[in-house]
Amino acid sequence: MRNLSALCLALCLVLSVHAQQLKSPNGSFLMGFSLTAQGTPTYHLTYKGREIIKPSTLGLDLKDDSLSLRDGFVIMDSARSTVDTSWTPVWGETRSVSNHYNELAVTLTQPKAKRKIVIRFRAFDDGLGFRYEFPAQDNLIYFIIKEEKTQFAMTGDHTAYWIPGDYDT
Repeated sequence: MRNLSALCLALCLVLSVHAQQLKSPNGSFLMGFSLTAQGTPTYHLTYKGREIIKPSTLGLDLKDDSLSLRDGFVIMDSARSTVDTSWTPVWGETRSVSNHYNELAVTLTQPKAKRKIVIRFRAFDDGLGFRYEFPAQDNLIYFIIKEEKTQFAMTGDHTAYWIPGDYDT
């Protein structure tokens, strides 16, 4: 019984290291990030306690490469920060734009391919943004993204905003 309790405690500690949460400044949005058993990055999002994005996977497929940037990851590091500034637009209806968010930057490593990526999440009071970053490294110098495998498993017919991409973006 004692060994079983110790095993359960160790398992909970391991799982809690891999699961991380990020709240918007006002607490309305809560994003959860974790890795699956296969090392696939996933996230989900709630708004005021109601799920609006079901667990969704993150990742990319590279051209001419048998190893994708979709699985086999382990969490190498994570960093949190908060920004509360404003900026002045060149034109528009407002004089100042608030830039207030909480950030979680998760550094992932793919030990088999010896690659690293950073997924940077920003939780604002009106939504969530994230991006992939590619730190300088020997095994990922020049590459072409064949297909983005990022999922958005919405729970309903929600409004979403994005910046359209083109071949040169």
